[in-house]
Amino acid sequence: MTLAGPRAPGPKFGQSVAPNLNVRHLCPNCRTDPPNIIEEYSKGDLTFAGDENGDDPSRVGDAGNPLLGSNHLDTVISHKDGRSGIARDLNRAVQRANNLSNGINGKTNTAILSAVFSRIGEKCDAMQLPRGVRERAQHVYKIADEQKAIKGKNENALIAACIIYACRDAGAHRTFQEVCKALKISKKELGQVFSVIKNAVQASDTFQRSKTGTGHGFSDGSNNAQESTEALLGRFTNYLDLGNAVFNASKHIAAEATAKSTIDGRSPVSIAAGVLYFTCVLLSKNASAKDIAGMGGVSESTTKLICKMVATKLDEVIRPEWKTEYAAGYAQLAQLGRVNDSARNSRSGTPSNGKSGKTPTPAPSTNGNGNGEVKPSSTSSQEDAKVDGDSKANGNGKA
Repeated sequence: MTLAGPRAPGPKFGQSVAPNLNVRHLCPNCRTDPPNIIEEYSKGDLTFAGDENGDDPSRVGDAGNPLLGSNHLDTVISHKDGRSGIARDLNRAVQRANNLSNGINGKTNTAILSAVFSRIGEKCDAMQLPRGVRERAQHVYKIADEQKAIKGKNENALIAACIIYACRDAGAHRTFQEVCKALKISKKELGQVFSVIKNAVQASDTFQRSKTGTGHGFSDGSNNAQESTEALLGRFTNYLDLGNAVFNASKHIAAEATAKSTIDGRSPVSIAAGVLYFTCVLLSKNASAKDIAGMGGVSESTTKLICKMVATKLDEVIRPEWKTEYAAGYAQLAQLGRVNDSARNSRSGTPSNGKSGKTPTPAPSTNGNGNGEVKPSSTSSQEDAKVDGDSKANGNGKA
C-alpha cells in the first residue's frame, strides 16, 4: 500500500542520504561566521508626491511641479455617501475655501492650473515639441495668470499663445498656422491673445528685474527672421525628404537674399517656401510649388512670387560654381529673372515724349504789351466775352 505525497529520498549510488548539519553558508566576500545577513524592504515601500525630490518609480501620484507651489496636493471627496448629502456639502465647502484663497487675488485655482498644464503638455506632445518648450509654455501661462491677463480669454487661444512664445524663446520655431491648426482657433484671435501674453511677460520681467536684479530669463518674444527662416527650411526639407544638399543650398540662398534686401517685408514662412522652391528649381529636384506651399501653409502664388524676386539677383545669391554644376536649373532661373525684370520695367516705366498719348502742356498766354506776364484764364475769357458783345452791338461782327 502506497501513500500519497512526496517520496523519501532514496540512496544514491548505494549510499544513504543524510543531512549534514555542520555545513554553513558563508558570504564569499566577507566570510564572517556566523553570516551577517541584512534583509532590505525599501523597494516595496511607497512614497507620496512631495515627500522626496527626484524621480522615484515607487511614488504614488504625479511628480511635484514647482510652478504650482508647495501646496499642490488636492483632496477629492467621493460622492458615495449613501444619498445623505454630506458629500455635496463638503464639496461646496472646499470650493468656497478655494475661491476665498485664490479668487480674491485674481489667480486661478491650483486644480484648474494643474489641468491647464496637463493640456499644454498634451498639445506639445501632439506637435512633437521638446520638454523644454512645454516647461516654458507652462511658466508663461503662470506669469500671465499672476499678471491677471487671462481673464475673459479663450483657453485654447491662451495655450496657443503660450506655446508660440515658448517656441520662440527656445528656438523651436513653429508658424501661427501650425499652432492654429493644432488648437483649432483662428489666426486673428491668436494674434490678439499673443500680444496680451507678450506684454504681460515683459511687464512681469521688468518688475522682477527691478525687485531682485534678475528677470525670468525669457526673451522679448520677437521673431528673428533669419533664425526662423533657417529653422523652417530645415523642417520643410525634412518633411519633403529633399536631403541635406537642398537644405544647405537653400540656407545659403536665404541668407544672401536677405542681405541683398531682395525679399524685405516678407514673413519667414513665405521666405522659406519661396527660397526652397528656388533651390529645387536650381538643383532640378522633383518638388512642385504646390507641395512646398501646402507644407508651409502659404499660397502657391506667393511662393512663386518670392522665387521670381530672388531670381532677379540670381548671380548674387548663388555660389559661382553652381552656374556650371547646375547649368539647366541656372538657365531656367535666369530666364525667369529676365521675364520678371521686363514685366517690372513695363509697369513702372514713364514715357517722356508725346507719342505715348500724353497731352502736352499748353504754353502760358501773354498780355498785349508783350512783357511776358501770364494772364489768368478767367480774366481772358471775360475780356473775350466783352469784345464779342461790343461787336454785336455795333453790328459789324468785328472786334
